[in-house]
Amino acid sequence: MERYQYIIVLLFIVLAFTPITWQAIQRRKLNPPPMASHDRKLYRLWRSDPQSYERQYGAMDKQYQQVQKDKNRTTP
Repeated sequence: MERYQYIIVLLFIVLAFTPITWQAIQRRKLNPPPMASHDRKLYRLWRSDPQSYERQYGAMDKQYQQVQKDKNRTTP
């Protein structure tokens, strides 16, 4: 009887933490835009509504990436 209690508790723990762990793994695979990676508010907007983020901050992200590319090109 005591063995079954341990199995039930172990099963409960596995079932409770599997979705959370899966979501964390999926979130780590995402590559946020430059501005969203540096600002929590923008990151939340990007996660909740990527199209809205692109409309509002897409041009600034492209400009930031261009400046970084030019900066890396001129740096020896």
